[in-house]
Amino acid sequence: MSTLFGGGGDASTGNPIQDREDLFRIFRGGEKPPERFGLGIEYERLPVCRDTGLAVPYSAPSGAPSIEAFLEALTSRAGWRDEREAGHIIALERKGTRVTLEPGAQVELSGRVHQHLDEARDEVLAFAKEADEAAASTGIAFLGLGFHPVSDVPDIGWVPKSRYKIMAPYLATRGHLAHAMMKGTAGCQVNLDYGSEADAMEKLRVAMGISSLVTALCANSPLSRGQANGFASKRSHIWMRTDPDRSGLLQFALRDGAGYADYVAYALAVPMMFVVRDGAWLNMTGRTFGAYLDGDRAGLTPTLADWELHLTTLFPEARLKAYVEVRGSDSTPPDAILAQAALWKGILYHEASRRRAWSMVADLSFEQRLAFARDVAREGLEARLGESSALELAQELVTLAAQGLPKDEVPHLQALRHVAFERRESPSATLLSRWSAEWQRDPRRLVASLAEPLAAPGGVGTD
Repeated sequence: MSTLFGGGGDASTGNPIQDREDLFRIFRGGEKPPERFGLGIEYERLPVCRDTGLAVPYSAPSGAPSIEAFLEALTSRAGWRDEREAGHIIALERKGTRVTLEPGAQVELSGRVHQHLDEARDEVLAFAKEADEAAASTGIAFLGLGFHPVSDVPDIGWVPKSRYKIMAPYLATRGHLAHAMMKGTAGCQVNLDYGSEADAMEKLRVAMGISSLVTALCANSPLSRGQANGFASKRSHIWMRTDPDRSGLLQFALRDGAGYADYVAYALAVPMMFVVRDGAWLNMTGRTFGAYLDGDRAGLTPTLADWELHLTTLFPEARLKAYVEVRGSDSTPPDAILAQAALWKGILYHEASRRRAWSMVADLSFEQRLAFARDVAREGLEARLGESSALELAQELVTLAAQGLPKDEVPHLQALRHVAFERRESPSATLLSRWSAEWQRDPRRLVASLAEPLAAPGGVGTD
């Protein structure tokens, strides 16, 4: 769940929305020629106390592990610019790379746009190394998992950001696991470009269609409260029970011929959360964005910044902004994150691979898609889709991605090739076997193993 840097879309001096045609500008503005296509990665990790495996609070007495102390330690390194809210450091920026905090203090890297996966790899690994070094001095370790393995959700504190004071109570009315999503989950998002309306909607459709397969391939959240939780991807299960208005699969996006207007109509019908004026976050719950435009304005003038902020509060498995963002993957160790990016690049940026991937799921009903998503959350690659297993279909996806990538980028797929063709099980299954056999339910050993920098290909769960 990405957050905004630099004030979060303050529309105090933003351009007013003159008519509904203005709502298309963000999508049309994202269109670019294929030679300018790039890729961006948003990567979340869970901060835990090295000695206990418990969640790290935002603030703590001097000397105790805290995210505030971690960010201060990171800020002391060259080049980082901090952003503060009510005196609290909540984000960092350096040369286009951003570090933000999710509601439970999950630390998110929002990387720059790169045209080659080698550059994205260098950015992710360099940041992970820098963050791990800063964290070590404060008693913190970062885990690349999809859900917190030790702390119970009520015991995880809130980051002191104004937007979360509005989001938390509102989402709690929409889904009983909304706070688990906000405070306990961590994922990876990959952002990809498009060249036209047709290209954007085709990529959105394919991403939505194969999202559950990628979830199965990357499922990495089988532990909760120090024990097996019965899921391959607890994170995916939680998202299904967060807010039906704004999360999950979008039926319209799976239709042939869908366009920007369909996505705009969907977004207009989703209830708002907030807008920003003069640095203050204003509660706008209780109205859809369509109603806001039509006169239910709370004395405000709707602006394009309001619209762009609203689009960031929509959390489907794939979403449209000035790029296509795919969102269905659990977090992993840093050396495996590039495999997810390589998979999506190889499929969505290569016409033949993209169309072949869609053909694998094109004939499913929406009910079948929903049922498969539920099965994948519990069973990972052992789930079945008709006559095929998720494993067999995931193997085909990895092969298609390799065919769609430039030859010099194919090695970045290795972590997922290892999962699909050698381990032949979701990372969660491998993690569970190690949890039972090696770690003996000792959080310190769990943390030590999962926090090892740059583990074997794919990190824990794929070696």
